[in-house]
Amino acid sequence: MRVYLPSTVTDLPRCTDGHWEPPVGYAVTERLLQIAASDDADELAELARSVAASASVIEHGSALRVVVVAELTRAELDADPDLHPAAVRLSERVPASAIACAFVDEPGAAEDVRAAVAGDDDALARLDERDLLWYDATELGHVPVL
Repeated sequence: MRVYLPSTVTDLPRCTDGHWEPPVGYAVTERLLQIAASDDADELAELARSVAASASVIEHGSALRVVVVAELTRAELDADPDLHPAAVRLSERVPASAIACAFVDEPGAAEDVRAAVAGDDDALARLDERDLLWYDATELGHVPVL
């Protein structure tokens, strides 16, 4: 199952060391499928990624939106619909081999991230218009950040 893990810019170099233990991720869960207005798999995955991106800055305090993508088995996850319909709790460390890629804001988005976290709706709208940049798992130690 593809899991979108909210992360921070400082997490990136250690995401692939096999010792990373993020507590929560987001995925296309049964609960999300039940309540979603769409049944399009790509749209639902985008929704889960978007929730993870927001959590990276709001809950984890990242200076940029950072989402690490991992392929995990259902046995490694427990759905947590009380947190969010797409939320899953991880029961163990994320193996380096499970990391597929990451999505990260370009460094120029940092000002909008700070403003959005402070409640600026215009900055939030600008972030929603920005694409997250894709990085292969082999590039996570070299992602350009602030």
